[in-house]
Amino acid sequence: MIDSLAHGKGAIPKIKNLSARRITLNLPSPVVLGQYVIRSRGFAIVTVELADGTKGQAFSLDRSTPVADTVNTLIAEPYKEIFDGDPIGTFDTILRRMSAPLSSGASLRGLSLVDLATHDAVARHKGMTVVESFGKKEKEHPMWAVVGYPPSRGPEDIAWEVEAAVAAGAVGVKLPVGANPVKTRERIQAALATGLCPVSTDLAWSCRTAKEAYEIVKGLDLAWVEDPFIPGSIAELVELRRLLDVPLSSGDDETHLYHPQAFIETGALDMLRIDATCQGGLSRMVLLNEYMANSKLAISWHVYDGIHHQIASIIDSPTFSIEYSAPGASVDPLAEMILDRRQSGHTHDGKGFRLAVPDLPDLSDALAGPPRWMSYK
Repeated sequence: MIDSLAHGKGAIPKIKNLSARRITLNLPSPVVLGQYVIRSRGFAIVTVELADGTKGQAFSLDRSTPVADTVNTLIAEPYKEIFDGDPIGTFDTILRRMSAPLSSGASLRGLSLVDLATHDAVARHKGMTVVESFGKKEKEHPMWAVVGYPPSRGPEDIAWEVEAAVAAGAVGVKLPVGANPVKTRERIQAALATGLCPVSTDLAWSCRTAKEAYEIVKGLDLAWVEDPFIPGSIAELVELRRLLDVPLSSGDDETHLYHPQAFIETGALDMLRIDATCQGGLSRMVLLNEYMANSKLAISWHVYDGIHHQIASIIDSPTFSIEYSAPGASVDPLAEMILDRRQSGHTHDGKGFRLAVPDLPDLSDALAGPPRWMSYK
């Protein structure tokens, strides 16, 4: 169980400033996921400053949507007005007052980041990590490495990265869809052939039918199959789950308030994919805690490992995996930059979500590859 008022009302200063900005990191080479071609990664960075000067931050991919603008023009002022020291109560209140504009898409992404940055600020004000501010201790969680980026790399270039990721401490690896279905299978088979760890695959919304997805992965000993269809494809997921003999997972880019309930109620998945940076932040995870725990479904957390590691230690649902990528992989280049800086001695202060977001110009270059796998610690 979670004490949802763990932060306590009244003891926390009001919010003085709340703002967001967008930065773009140009990738060294395009990332092609099925029909989805990515040449740069855009991020929204939200900063919450309390009246005593304490600042909290959160960031996330914005998926080319106006997340930062939405925070600045739609969310900031009413959120500051409502905030009374309790981020969870504030989240619930603003969502009920403004449910039409805030329940999906860029607005929900923006509200999620505001919520996370507020939790970060509150915990920093108390001189604690976010986990500690809820009266809990941080747990150890299975760390999975996202390998095989960019997806244009062939199977001959997979084994060394699996070996490097496992040597750095990953307990499993996930590969994205390849240049075509044949290459996808070959890349997966190359990872499985190492025999070093469990392997999963992200089909990255590349399939239209359950049969198409099944043909790509049939006979492969996978830990799970992820995101075969575009968001909202519950009927297709239900059909595919009947065909598969390995677990099915989806949902990390479902930016609406039907997630995860729609997946749970329809029995569409074996495991939930959750991304708190676009699905309601920490507060929504707390509000849904009992419901999700009762579903008995484990969670596979979508990147943003620094944030998700602490959230997974707060809620009661079991964590199957928390994923992260190596500097130079171009999966989540801002998080990769933070990890790279940490490995180089640019450490965080040990408070809040323990993020040390670099102060970058609006346009920068992502770290170039090949991926450099280092100890996550």
